[in-house]
Amino acid sequence: MLKSRKYDLIIVGGGIIGTFCALHALRKKKSVLLVEKDDVPFEASFRNFGQAVPSGQSLNKWFDYGRKSLRIYKDLQEHTDISLVKQGSWYLASDDQEMTLLEEMSQIFNERSYTNRLHTATECLESNPHFNKDYVKGGMFLPDEASLNPLVMVHRVRAYLIKELGLNFMPNTAVIDIEKKRGIAKLVTSKNETIWADHIILANGRDTQFLLPEHYQADELKISKLQMMRLAPQAKVLKANILTGLTIRRYESFRACPSYSRITSTEHQQKLQAAGIHILFKQADDGSIILGDSHEYAPVHKQSKFGFEISTEINQMMLKEAKKILHLADWTVDSTWAGFYLQSTVDDVFTKTVENVIHIINGIGGKGMTTSPGFTEEYIHNLYE
Repeated sequence: MLKSRKYDLIIVGGGIIGTFCALHALRKKKSVLLVEKDDVPFEASFRNFGQAVPSGQSLNKWFDYGRKSLRIYKDLQEHTDISLVKQGSWYLASDDQEMTLLEEMSQIFNERSYTNRLHTATECLESNPHFNKDYVKGGMFLPDEASLNPLVMVHRVRAYLIKELGLNFMPNTAVIDIEKKRGIAKLVTSKNETIWADHIILANGRDTQFLLPEHYQADELKISKLQMMRLAPQAKVLKANILTGLTIRRYESFRACPSYSRITSTEHQQKLQAAGIHILFKQADDGSIILGDSHEYAPVHKQSKFGFEISTEINQMMLKEAKKILHLADWTVDSTWAGFYLQSTVDDVFTKTVENVIHIINGIGGKGMTTSPGFTEEYIHNLYE
């Protein structure tokens, strides 16, 4: 029976971290059980932009995790359709300061053999006439970056792991206790099932109040609330991910540029930045355009601070700024939503090992889609090697 079964590894949480931990452990021929509290996961791993953009990651190690992740995604896509589209990314500069950052970033990428090309404003407009000539001062294109559909990617990877690599999956299963006992890890479900493993990975996102809450200190983690929206389906106008001037000012990688510390912001830019807004565009397969996003923060133990409302004011701010960047046939908002992710305040990701057999991985923040496959590959390698 299941309750008497012992696994090499149990993973709690079926989002992107948990799923790719499972992939890498299965490739090491480990027996793996993935436990998910809902019928299918639907939290932060599914409420994001769906971009794999290593170019935005900090250059100390997360840029390299992003590059590894692209390779892992592309390898999986050759075996099963995980929705990967290698369409590249555009960064559009709106002023001379942002263009200088792109020029410096291009040199940094060249030193790291990461393919990129700088473009003049005229070349950007020739590439896509839907760009607004009054906004674009120049740009950079990165052809190797990619897009994924966050609504389906993790589900398709999980289905592949179940069918081809022998993953055991337990949906609709609430875990009520985890502890070390008899030298190994013990897990108890709300159905009073007891399951054993050599190791347990706890990757349960923002639900930090339920399992081992004493290990999540209030000053080490925060919750980020994002607002995004989907515009009405229309003719295909975007061939790539579109990242804009506010993104250049926000993304970690650009902080390595010599000019970054001297960047100044207008009063208008400061207002948008105060709401955590940086404008991104991506056109989905059905022609709809995903537009985002904003960021609001709260301590990990005060999630109720966010309430349950979507801010119309923030959406209007994003729409108004977006209309300065692109010419679109239809700006009708079909839907809008909020996403929530956990972010470490003391490191790039929150990891902790409890009694050598329980391993917490959390707080990867907004870089999960871009870096999780590469990060978890290294984590699982270190766990077993």
